Amino acid sequence: MHSSHRSRHSLQLLAAVAVAGALGAAPAVAQQVVKYGVAAISMSHAPAMMATVAPEIFAKHGIRMDLTDFRGNSQNCLTAMITGSVETCQTGTTTGTDAIAEGAKINGIAVIIGPISEIVLSAKTVAKLGGVGPTSPLADRVRALKGLRIVSSGPGTAHYVTLDAMMKKAGSNIGELKFRTLGDTIAMMESIRNDQIDGAMWTVGTLAGVLSDKSGMRWINVAGGDVPEFRGVPYVTVYAQSAWVEKNPDLARLVHDALADAIAAMKAEPAKYSKLLKEKYFPQMAQGIWDDSYSQGVPSLLDGARASRAGWQYFLQLQAENTKKDYSKAAWELALIPVAQAR
Repeated sequence: MHSSHRSRHSLQLLAAVAVAGALGAAPAVAQQVVKYGVAAISMSHAPAMMATVAPEIFAKHGIRMDLTDFRGNSQNCLTAMITGSVETCQTGTTTGTDAIAEGAKINGIAVIIGPISEIVLSAKTVAKLGGVGPTSPLADRVRALKGLRIVSSGPGTAHYVTLDAMMKKAGSNIGELKFRTLGDTIAMMESIRNDQIDGAMWTVGTLAGVLSDKSGMRWINVAGGDVPEFRGVPYVTVYAQSAWVEKNPDLARLVHDALADAIAAMKAEPAKYSKLLKEKYFPQMAQGIWDDSYSQGVPSLLDGARASRAGWQYFLQLQAENTKKDYSKAAWELALIPVAQAR
């Protein structure tokens, strides 16, 4: 074969190989990155934490979560979302509905978990309560709180609203407690052990240290169903600016669907994801404390990452009774995008 023919033939072969190689190695579809704020790293927010330990769940929906932990400061999370530093904020439902009532243009795109709080009292305090104990009727246990030094998250938060609602149902109110705001669970447990406070209301399981050493006693377990009428109340919601939702309706739906799948995975394989979450986020936590928090928290996760109208509206009612604000703009059908509404 003539040398020019050989050269031309070789070039044709190389071109064919290059084309075949390009076809055989088609690039994967790029994942959309979501700047995702989360108010705290805790069991209340575990479905978002799944984005780190099980990113494949989110990758199935073509997204990757870039998490920012606001270390318990719900207001900072919401402010960052409203100002555009993050695209979404997963925080206490009442933090968002308060903002809506005050004029913020935001929507809930997923609802994560139902009531997940508990009240733990000092064992020394319980011994002074005159025969009322952890198995006494709920109304008696609530009335026994009157005058006690109780800590929790501040006014307007889900813990605060439900604590006040419980007190009112027993003919009292939160004003009859010696209440102060505290959000550090280590400080809560040390204060219980050293008789600085009588008790605390926080996410179930996080105060298990004082339960395990017997310095504290579980007094009211909202997550466990001690207050049945709170069962459908949505504690944690993922919010985004309404303008962002209108501009990115498909992305908002993908975020919702990925979170719903994360919840389903945690319920289907609790042991698997308990291990992964603890190793990633809580490696120093005593295994018993983590197990208590996880086993009680998973049943509270909301199937489909959706809230019912009844549960949402009931929480707004409790919130209005607590703050005296008008929450009509935060109604279920206005605040939540359709995929976050359980019908």
